[in-house]
Amino acid sequence: MRQVAIIVDSIASIPPEVSEKYDITVLPFHIAMGGKDHLDTTIDKELLYSQLMSKDLPTVSPPSPGKMSEAFKHLGQRAKAILYVTMTSRFSGEYERAIGVKNSIEKELPDVTIEIIDSLTITCAEALITIEAAKAAGQGKSFPEVVEIALKTVKRMTALSVRDSLYYFDKSGRMGKERPLAGSPVPLAPVMEIDAATGGVTQAVSKHRTVAKAVENMLEIMRKRSANKKLHVMVGHLYKPDTAETLKERVLSEFQPAEFYLTEVAPVAAIMNGPYIDLAFFTED
Repeated sequence: MRQVAIIVDSIASIPPEVSEKYDITVLPFHIAMGGKDHLDTTIDKELLYSQLMSKDLPTVSPPSPGKMSEAFKHLGQRAKAILYVTMTSRFSGEYERAIGVKNSIEKELPDVTIEIIDSLTITCAEALITIEAAKAAGQGKSFPEVVEIALKTVKRMTALSVRDSLYYFDKSGRMGKERPLAGSPVPLAPVMEIDAATGGVTQAVSKHRTVAKAVENMLEIMRKRSANKKLHVMVGHLYKPDTAETLKERVLSEFQPAEFYLTEVAPVAAIMNGPYIDLAFFTED
């Protein structure tokens, strides 16, 4: 029996080969579309993308309590402790739902310790936090050590993104105090940050007229915040493979990160963002 099992939601967008390598259980978000419920991990992407062109956008919801409970029970048979990393609680009820399931199932799993961590971020940054925890678990570290590593990574994380349009993000209700940007008469491509430093909500850190200039600014932010330390980086994209590949080449050539991943962000994120580029990173001690 292993010491620690790791769970994360599908929004983290961890490449399948990585989740398999580090034995990470992925719970899919749900997408309601056309009167039917679809799982984020199995939905027909072409069907979803065509629906995004309509005014009747699909809606999303976290993993169901039943699936959370099922995952806890299954992993409890082969692990002494379970760590579940959720997307930011400021954007979803997933964290509170997971806490509720944990509290209700503890009597059924008296010998298993369960911890829920709010990543205070989404997608690539959430993925990096989860991977760090999973690596620690795979190295045989104790549960308190794994939790501490995950929490330290939450605090160190920088999560930046830029969108072709703010339409989808605005429609999702996640722009918060930055909503006036969506109504700007001048086309904008702001660099948005969402991590522990922003309290788990989106904040515009710079404003640009083009996505290309915004991507350059994301690299400049990484230069300033990395302070020549070793970096762990993940680049993600939706509908922008060429931009993502160019960003990958820039990061690898300039920063020589200790760890790098490139991923296509989960379909559920398309509903909330539309075409976009995601850059997440943290530095080693």
